[in-house]
Amino acid sequence: MSDPVRAHYAQALQRRMQAAPEAVQRVLQDRLQRAMAEPTEAPVTGAAQPPRARPKKVLTPLGQLNQYMATATQAGPELKSAQRFRETWSRICAEEDVTQAVERGPENAGPLNSHMLVLRTLGLMRDLSPDYLRRFMSHADTLLWLEQAHGRLKEPAGKTKPVKTGRVKR
Repeated sequence: MSDPVRAHYAQALQRRMQAAPEAVQRVLQDRLQRAMAEPTEAPVTGAAQPPRARPKKVLTPLGQLNQYMATATQAGPELKSAQRFRETWSRICAEEDVTQAVERGPENAGPLNSHMLVLRTLGLMRDLSPDYLRRFMSHADTLLWLEQAHGRLKEPAGKTKPVKTGRVKR
């Protein structure tokens, strides 16, 4: 074998075959035989051979959607007005979320109640740095979503529970 990549591939298949169960060994043996049988270079003839035409891939609907989204996002930079609108809207939503959370907070909580401490911190963050609050809320929403998604993966298929979030839909 003159192709070092193919030789390495064959050696790797042989190593895997030694530790694999019998059914897997048969599959790996077939792959090894195909790898050894394939010619490493095109045969040299007097006439130049035309390149083979590759068959066109038929995209699934999901593949078509992915392709469309990839080309749509490459259309160009976002308008500055749209960017400012999105940032302003997310800042307003974050501020409203904090205001609603503070209003729903416990009434007679002690000074070291963790819920009240978090609400006070968010209220101070809203007053001091709305941009930081927006980013913080975005990270918190992402972590909440990941936690809920992880919880759904742990539950059996038929016993999923409806998930309630603290966010208000707009």
